[in-house]
Amino acid sequence: MMSQSPKQQGGFMLIEVLVAILIFSFGILGLVGLQAASTANSISAEDRSQAALLTDNLVAILWSKSKLVNGSCDLLCAADGGNAKDYANWQSKVKTAFQGGAGVATLDASNPALVTVSITWTAAVKTAVKTAADTGGSSNKKTASAAASHSYNTEVVVQ
Repeated sequence: MMSQSPKQQGGFMLIEVLVAILIFSFGILGLVGLQAASTANSISAEDRSQAALLTDNLVAILWSKSKLVNGSCDLLCAADGGNAKDYANWQSKVKTAFQGGAGVATLDASNPALVTVSITWTAAVKTAVKTAADTGGSSNKKTASAAASHSYNTEVVVQ
C-alpha cells in the first residue's frame, strides 16, 4: 500500500470536523425538541390535575350535603343551606383556574345519587406557520397560537 503524503491529505481533517459538528448539531436540536415537547406535556398534565382537584372539591361538597344524598333535593337546591351557593362558588373557581373554563355537574334522573361532573377549558397551542411572504426555499416561520379544547369528565355516586 502506498501512503499518501501529508500534502495530498490536506483539508481531510477539516471535513471530518465539519461532519462531526453537523451530527452534534442535529443531536442538540433533537434534545431541544424533546425538551419543548416535555414542557408542553407537563403543562397539559398540570391542567388535568387541576381539573381532577376541582372535581374532587365539588364531590366533597356534595357528599357533605345530606339532602342530595337522600334524593329530597337536586344539585342546586337552595332551601335550608342547599348547594346553590357552593355550586356557584365552584363554577367560579373553574373559570378562574382555566382560560375559557366551564364546570357543570348534572344528576342522573333515574339515580339522583349519580353525579356527572364535566370541566372543559381552552388551552393555547403554539404551532409554526409559514408566512404568506415565504417563497420556495425560504425557511421563515412564525409561531401562531391556536386554541385546543380539553375536557375532564367523571361520574361519581354520592352516598
